[in-house]
Amino acid sequence: MILIPVELDEKTIAKGFRKAPMFVFIAPDTGIVVQENHFKTDKSALFFENFKKYDVDSIYLKGLGYKTYLTLKELGIKVSLIPEDIEFYTYIDPSELILLTEDNAQIYCTMGHHNLKERH
Repeated sequence: MILIPVELDEKTIAKGFRKAPMFVFIAPDTGIVVQENHFKTDKSALFFENFKKYDVDSIYLKGLGYKTYLTLKELGIKVSLIPEDIEFYTYIDPSELILLTEDNAQIYCTMGHHNLKERH
């Protein structure tokens, strides 16, 4: 199952991940499910529990923090970045995505608080 964070219109890809208003869950066999992100203000593990319910194994998104990436990696979820010029999830070509790995995650994961010390 693929998860994509989207805005309230349920089509526009959200800039962030954890605070996205909605999630689109895409499964080849069952189709598309859109769900409100009830945990967008929750900093606990409950945020990630929802992904287990839907058997999420891949997330396509535009931005996230490094600590969130590490948690997703620990859960066995592949994370791929969507290029900025793609606005709607219906136009995503998986070959255009950047798969995050241990080698590149700190470069691409620019959101969050993981590098606050480096900023000061």
